[in-house]
Amino acid sequence: MFALLETLIAVYETGQFTIAADELKVSQSTVSSRIASLEAMVGAPLFVRHAKSDVTPTEAGTLLYRAATQIGGVWRDAREEIARTRANREPFSMLVSHTAAAVLIPAALRATLGELDRFEIAVAASNSDGILERVGLKEAHLGVVEKPIISESVERVTLCEDELVLAGDPSGVWLVREHGSGVRYYTELYFKTEGIVPTHAIEVASNASIVAALAAGVGCSIVSRAACPGGVPVHDLGPEFVRRFYALIPRSGLTRDQRALADGIITALRDVRLR
Repeated sequence: MFALLETLIAVYETGQFTIAADELKVSQSTVSSRIASLEAMVGAPLFVRHAKSDVTPTEAGTLLYRAATQIGGVWRDAREEIARTRANREPFSMLVSHTAAAVLIPAALRATLGELDRFEIAVAASNSDGILERVGLKEAHLGVVEKPIISESVERVTLCEDELVLAGDPSGVWLVREHGSGVRYYTELYFKTEGIVPTHAIEVASNASIVAALAAGVGCSIVSRAACPGGVPVHDLGPEFVRRFYALIPRSGLTRDQRALADGIITALRDVRLR
């Protein structure tokens, strides 16, 4: 029964049988068979099928999804309690964008210090699109990004503000982040707004590497003012380039304690002042 309910949750949150199959690491036919079994049990269709594999939930599907998430929560809380009685620590994985890794990690880690006896905490950096994908697939318990991305599979919570500046010599080579990065999104916005077509540009998939290059006097780039090295000339870009960081949380799949830890980190990051 748990496998059937987990499949329902995955289809409901992803909106596709194919993506749900990838998330659950089963075949699409298995997903279809499980949903058909649930529909036979409740005596009503759970999803309306559309073109291009998209589905939308029926009223019965929404009701069963709500029940399934509650059942799943009770099950995870029971497992959490068992693990605690056996003195095991729960896993908690956090993914942060490269800029967030440079300017927000201290506050995030400070918020976890009182929980180290209960959690095995891991932190890794990635770009915003990669974080969205992994949090949506429940491969991470919390993500922090700097791009206002939206997905049905995650909750998005607004965090603190961050000001972007143009750092370095604008007449030099441009150092740009890879596609899928929040900074790349704003860099392309700047190019479009100013009508700039860079003569020379180098793609660097690391914010820390770009900052190190700027500190050495190499190139120019759009970076967070908070991450800009001292002594590097900066140019203000205006209010359009004052962005916000966002927390991403899976809509389901977290234990009660994992969700409480995520909420504690979010509260700490909302209070950070970077400008």
